[in-house]
Amino acid sequence: MDTLSNSDIMWFVPVPASPSTLTRGHKKKARTRQLLLDTAFEVIAEQGEVFSVADLAVRAGVSHGTFYNYFADRDELVQALVPHIVAGFAERMAVEVTVTDPAARFARISASALETAMREPLIFLVALRLDAVQRTLLVDGPLAHLHQDLVDGHAAGRFSSPPDDGTLDVVLGTLLLAARRIAEGETSAQYRRSILRRLLQALGVAADEAAALAADVVSGD
Repeated sequence: MDTLSNSDIMWFVPVPASPSTLTRGHKKKARTRQLLLDTAFEVIAEQGEVFSVADLAVRAGVSHGTFYNYFADRDELVQALVPHIVAGFAERMAVEVTVTDPAARFARISASALETAMREPLIFLVALRLDAVQRTLLVDGPLAHLHQDLVDGHAAGRFSSPPDDGTLDVVLGTLLLAARRIAEGETSAQYRRSILRRLLQALGVAADEAAALAADVVSGD
């Protein structure tokens, strides 16, 4: 596992209060809390949610008891990470989509999600390892568009598959598994085009058009 750089970590963490408003004691507490959050990010990227508080404390270079001065338990620490990971993910994935055709919109935004996994593999692996992050991404976050895209595409006659739970599970499951493969090293444009083409075909888009839409939103070899 590659080591996280400061830029990998700092894009998702909360902005600290101005140093002029903090006492020396408050500054130290803020630094320690941030150290625990940054360390948790690294550990989760490697181990998922199975990490122990003791392991985290050792990695951070603090005592086991120090952890509990800042978080009641491991779950509270994870919950503290979730909104910042989701916000940072959304910022990195932001894409201006002005096309009105539901199939083209679906292809473009889904391609953006896969490109984010390629550009930010370690950060994406954290998102994939935390169920709470996945739920937030899918319900309120940048992947929440998928259900509406399916509804609109079916209503417009672009997708033959109904926008039911089964269809949504197929789409989300495929994208999440593909994102994991990409984050773990599969970075070819051909793979991303293949995923999008097959998803569009599964939704009822003709093979030739599905291939053209996938090629339009994913460039490179």
